[in-house]
Amino acid sequence: MINHISFSVNEPEKSAAVLARIWNTQPLPFPMYDGSFVVFCGEQTGSCLEIYPAGTRLQPSSPELPGLADDGTACGGAFHAAVSVPADAETIETICADAGWLCRSGSRGGLFDVVEVWVENHTLLELLTPQMTKDYQNNITIGKWRDIFSITA
Repeated sequence: MINHISFSVNEPEKSAAVLARIWNTQPLPFPMYDGSFVVFCGEQTGSCLEIYPAGTRLQPSSPELPGLADDGTACGGAFHAAVSVPADAETIETICADAGWLCRSGSRGGLFDVVEVWVENHTLLELLTPQMTKDYQNNITIGKWRDIFSITA
């Protein structure tokens, strides 16, 4: 299980507020790092999204807390995450439309569906509604992966 993920955006506070709407929660400051926010994926879980300012790069420093550097890079890249949400696709689409973010539903090879949310139109979160989560869990396992791609031990 992934307990938290982090990524950077141009407007961390605004992006955190939009994502918090999808989980029906409130964004909170992430005081360890200036200008960063956290969105918990439910009241009774430690699962969350950490949202940093653009250009933020984690680097080794102390064992207690990684250091941050601003490497001046843009947001985006190869990062993405599939995350379960309590919301339905229509609610997600409405929230994203309000934020001006690209949002679209799609199938991943007929194995499971996702709602693609492009945070600030550059960082991909694949959001899975409750039914999509069930389909994902039923269809994405080590055994099925091996079968689908004809991978032998």
